[in-house]
Amino acid sequence: MTEIKHESSYPAINIAVVGHTNAGKTSLIRTLLRDDQFGNIDETAGTTRSVEKSIIFAGDDAVLNLFDTPGFEDSSALLQALEDLSKTVEAKLPADLLRNLISQTEKYPDFEQETKVLRQSLNSDVLLYIIDVREPLLGKYSDEVEILSKAGKPILPVFNFIAGNSESLRRWREQMAQFNLHAALEFDTVAFDFEAEKRLYQKLQSLLEQRYDALQTLIEYRQEIWNNLVQAAAQRIFQLLTEVACYRREVAVEEGISDADVASMQAFVREAERLALRDLLTIFAFTQRDVDLQQLAVRDGQWELDIFSPHALKDFGLNAGATALKGAAAGAGIDLMVGGMSLGAAAMLGAALGAGWATLRRYQHELVAAWQGHKWLCADDDTVSLLYLRQRKLLHTLTQRGHAAQNNIQLSDNVEHALPRRWHKAVKVLRQNPKWQHKPSSSPEYQKLQTDVIDWLTSDENVTR
Repeated sequence: MTEIKHESSYPAINIAVVGHTNAGKTSLIRTLLRDDQFGNIDETAGTTRSVEKSIIFAGDDAVLNLFDTPGFEDSSALLQALEDLSKTVEAKLPADLLRNLISQTEKYPDFEQETKVLRQSLNSDVLLYIIDVREPLLGKYSDEVEILSKAGKPILPVFNFIAGNSESLRRWREQMAQFNLHAALEFDTVAFDFEAEKRLYQKLQSLLEQRYDALQTLIEYRQEIWNNLVQAAAQRIFQLLTEVACYRREVAVEEGISDADVASMQAFVREAERLALRDLLTIFAFTQRDVDLQQLAVRDGQWELDIFSPHALKDFGLNAGATALKGAAAGAGIDLMVGGMSLGAAAMLGAALGAGWATLRRYQHELVAAWQGHKWLCADDDTVSLLYLRQRKLLHTLTQRGHAAQNNIQLSDNVEHALPRRWHKAVKVLRQNPKWQHKPSSSPEYQKLQTDVIDWLTSDENVTR
């Protein structure tokens, strides 16, 4: 990969990501980089055949050099070879023994990949030893730790694939404790948790105290970036909700609400949601493939479970019943603007005059429509509510998906299907301000509403942390 050169305030920390084949080394780096294109991930053993470097920056400073290494394939035979070698060469330190073996690679063709791991381990500041906790506790893993310990570098065990494997995780922790490796980390590269990423850097701080400040800078930088991503996503969802809630189509009363009118409204809502989905994927550096794998009801950039389907309403705890308008609401003049209360044209004009010139200007289009016997067609409350609920679930899902995820995983059900207490009031305010549909406002009313909705979207601690 192409590396961008930067002047750094701190020496970059060299980290060798090591472990058995298919333990999740490349997956870890993908998740940290937010890049699902880094390296190759496959079920076949030995997918990574060379050492590949990537960099994590804090601003313009390169803080971490991550080295993805090949996996150990026959650690037991390698350990035996090292023991045999120790009888024929003089090595003051265990690391000297590793260097001696590396210098004689032609004598050990069976360990071509392992020698790459050993060379990088010797040239690194710390080793991240990735463990697939689903694997049984076999002797080859103990041999790997014994070999790596000869490099004389701090080793941080990283337990991968921990979701649903608590008993296996407990056994692996006990095993690592036998090697005095008590400072271990749980980091699932598929079911992502930003707090686990922070703990990784904090563990490195305890192992590399002389690099504490550089790592603290990285923690603060990554936290700020993550918060900004979540806020940007929530703001994009608010924009979607505003576009749909403020949508209005003027129709003549005498002609009635035609199927074409309703179809046009529905098409607008579907397209608005499709564009929002695209933008949310981009914000979190995902692609359409990620959504398909995540088993969201989305296909080819569209929500597969149509927003106007009764099943969609039912899935999110909404029960609007059958409606001829299929997600549409209609009102005469400014009836919708005053919460659906039906007012005659004369009474409406009197109310507007009594409120003053500002009100007349604000509702001039509605007043004209009322006198002409026209109505406004818009998305009904259930449609806007469904948009909110499933966008909130989408946000929750994207913040918990690692960039190494390859297999289908079940959507979590711990996102409440409850609307905020002041939700319907917020929708009413949006309907009262159709000019917001295409352009954000600097008015205090708009800014307050935007803040409230973003808070509602991100109030779940699993989203905001």
